[in-house]
Amino acid sequence: MFTLITNNTDLSRITPSSRLIDGSSLDVLLCVRNLVHSGSRILTHPLCGNLRPNHQPFRSVIIDELCGPVDIDSLSLIEEAVSVYRSCVPVLPGALDELTRKDYACIDAELMRESLKQYKLIKEGFIYEAGTSQAER
Repeated sequence: MFTLITNNTDLSRITPSSRLIDGSSLDVLLCVRNLVHSGSRILTHPLCGNLRPNHQPFRSVIIDELCGPVDIDSLSLIEEAVSVYRSCVPVLPGALDELTRKDYACIDAELMRESLKQYKLIKEGFIYEAGTSQAER
């Protein structure tokens, strides 16, 4: 089962199979790491995008929730990502003003758009609008 792990409330609302993490981007990565240790496999790179971790209050990762042996590639990816994020002071989404929060939420959603379509976690004609419900073309 494909699941989006995210701290982006807006993205979580429009993705039927998601797990919302109340916390920082690092908290999302730590949750993903725990799931990898339980046998889940990472489907999207945990460091996608070209923003520095201390400039990325939202983080979203798609996993395949499995119960099996630990996937070594997924474990390597998530450990590297956790290490990168631990070297920075995280920005908490709740510390941002509403306009800035919406901008960063939109960036996170845009980074995930094609992967969400690929794993059928959103409809093909989906148009993201921060703070609103799903719209279609």
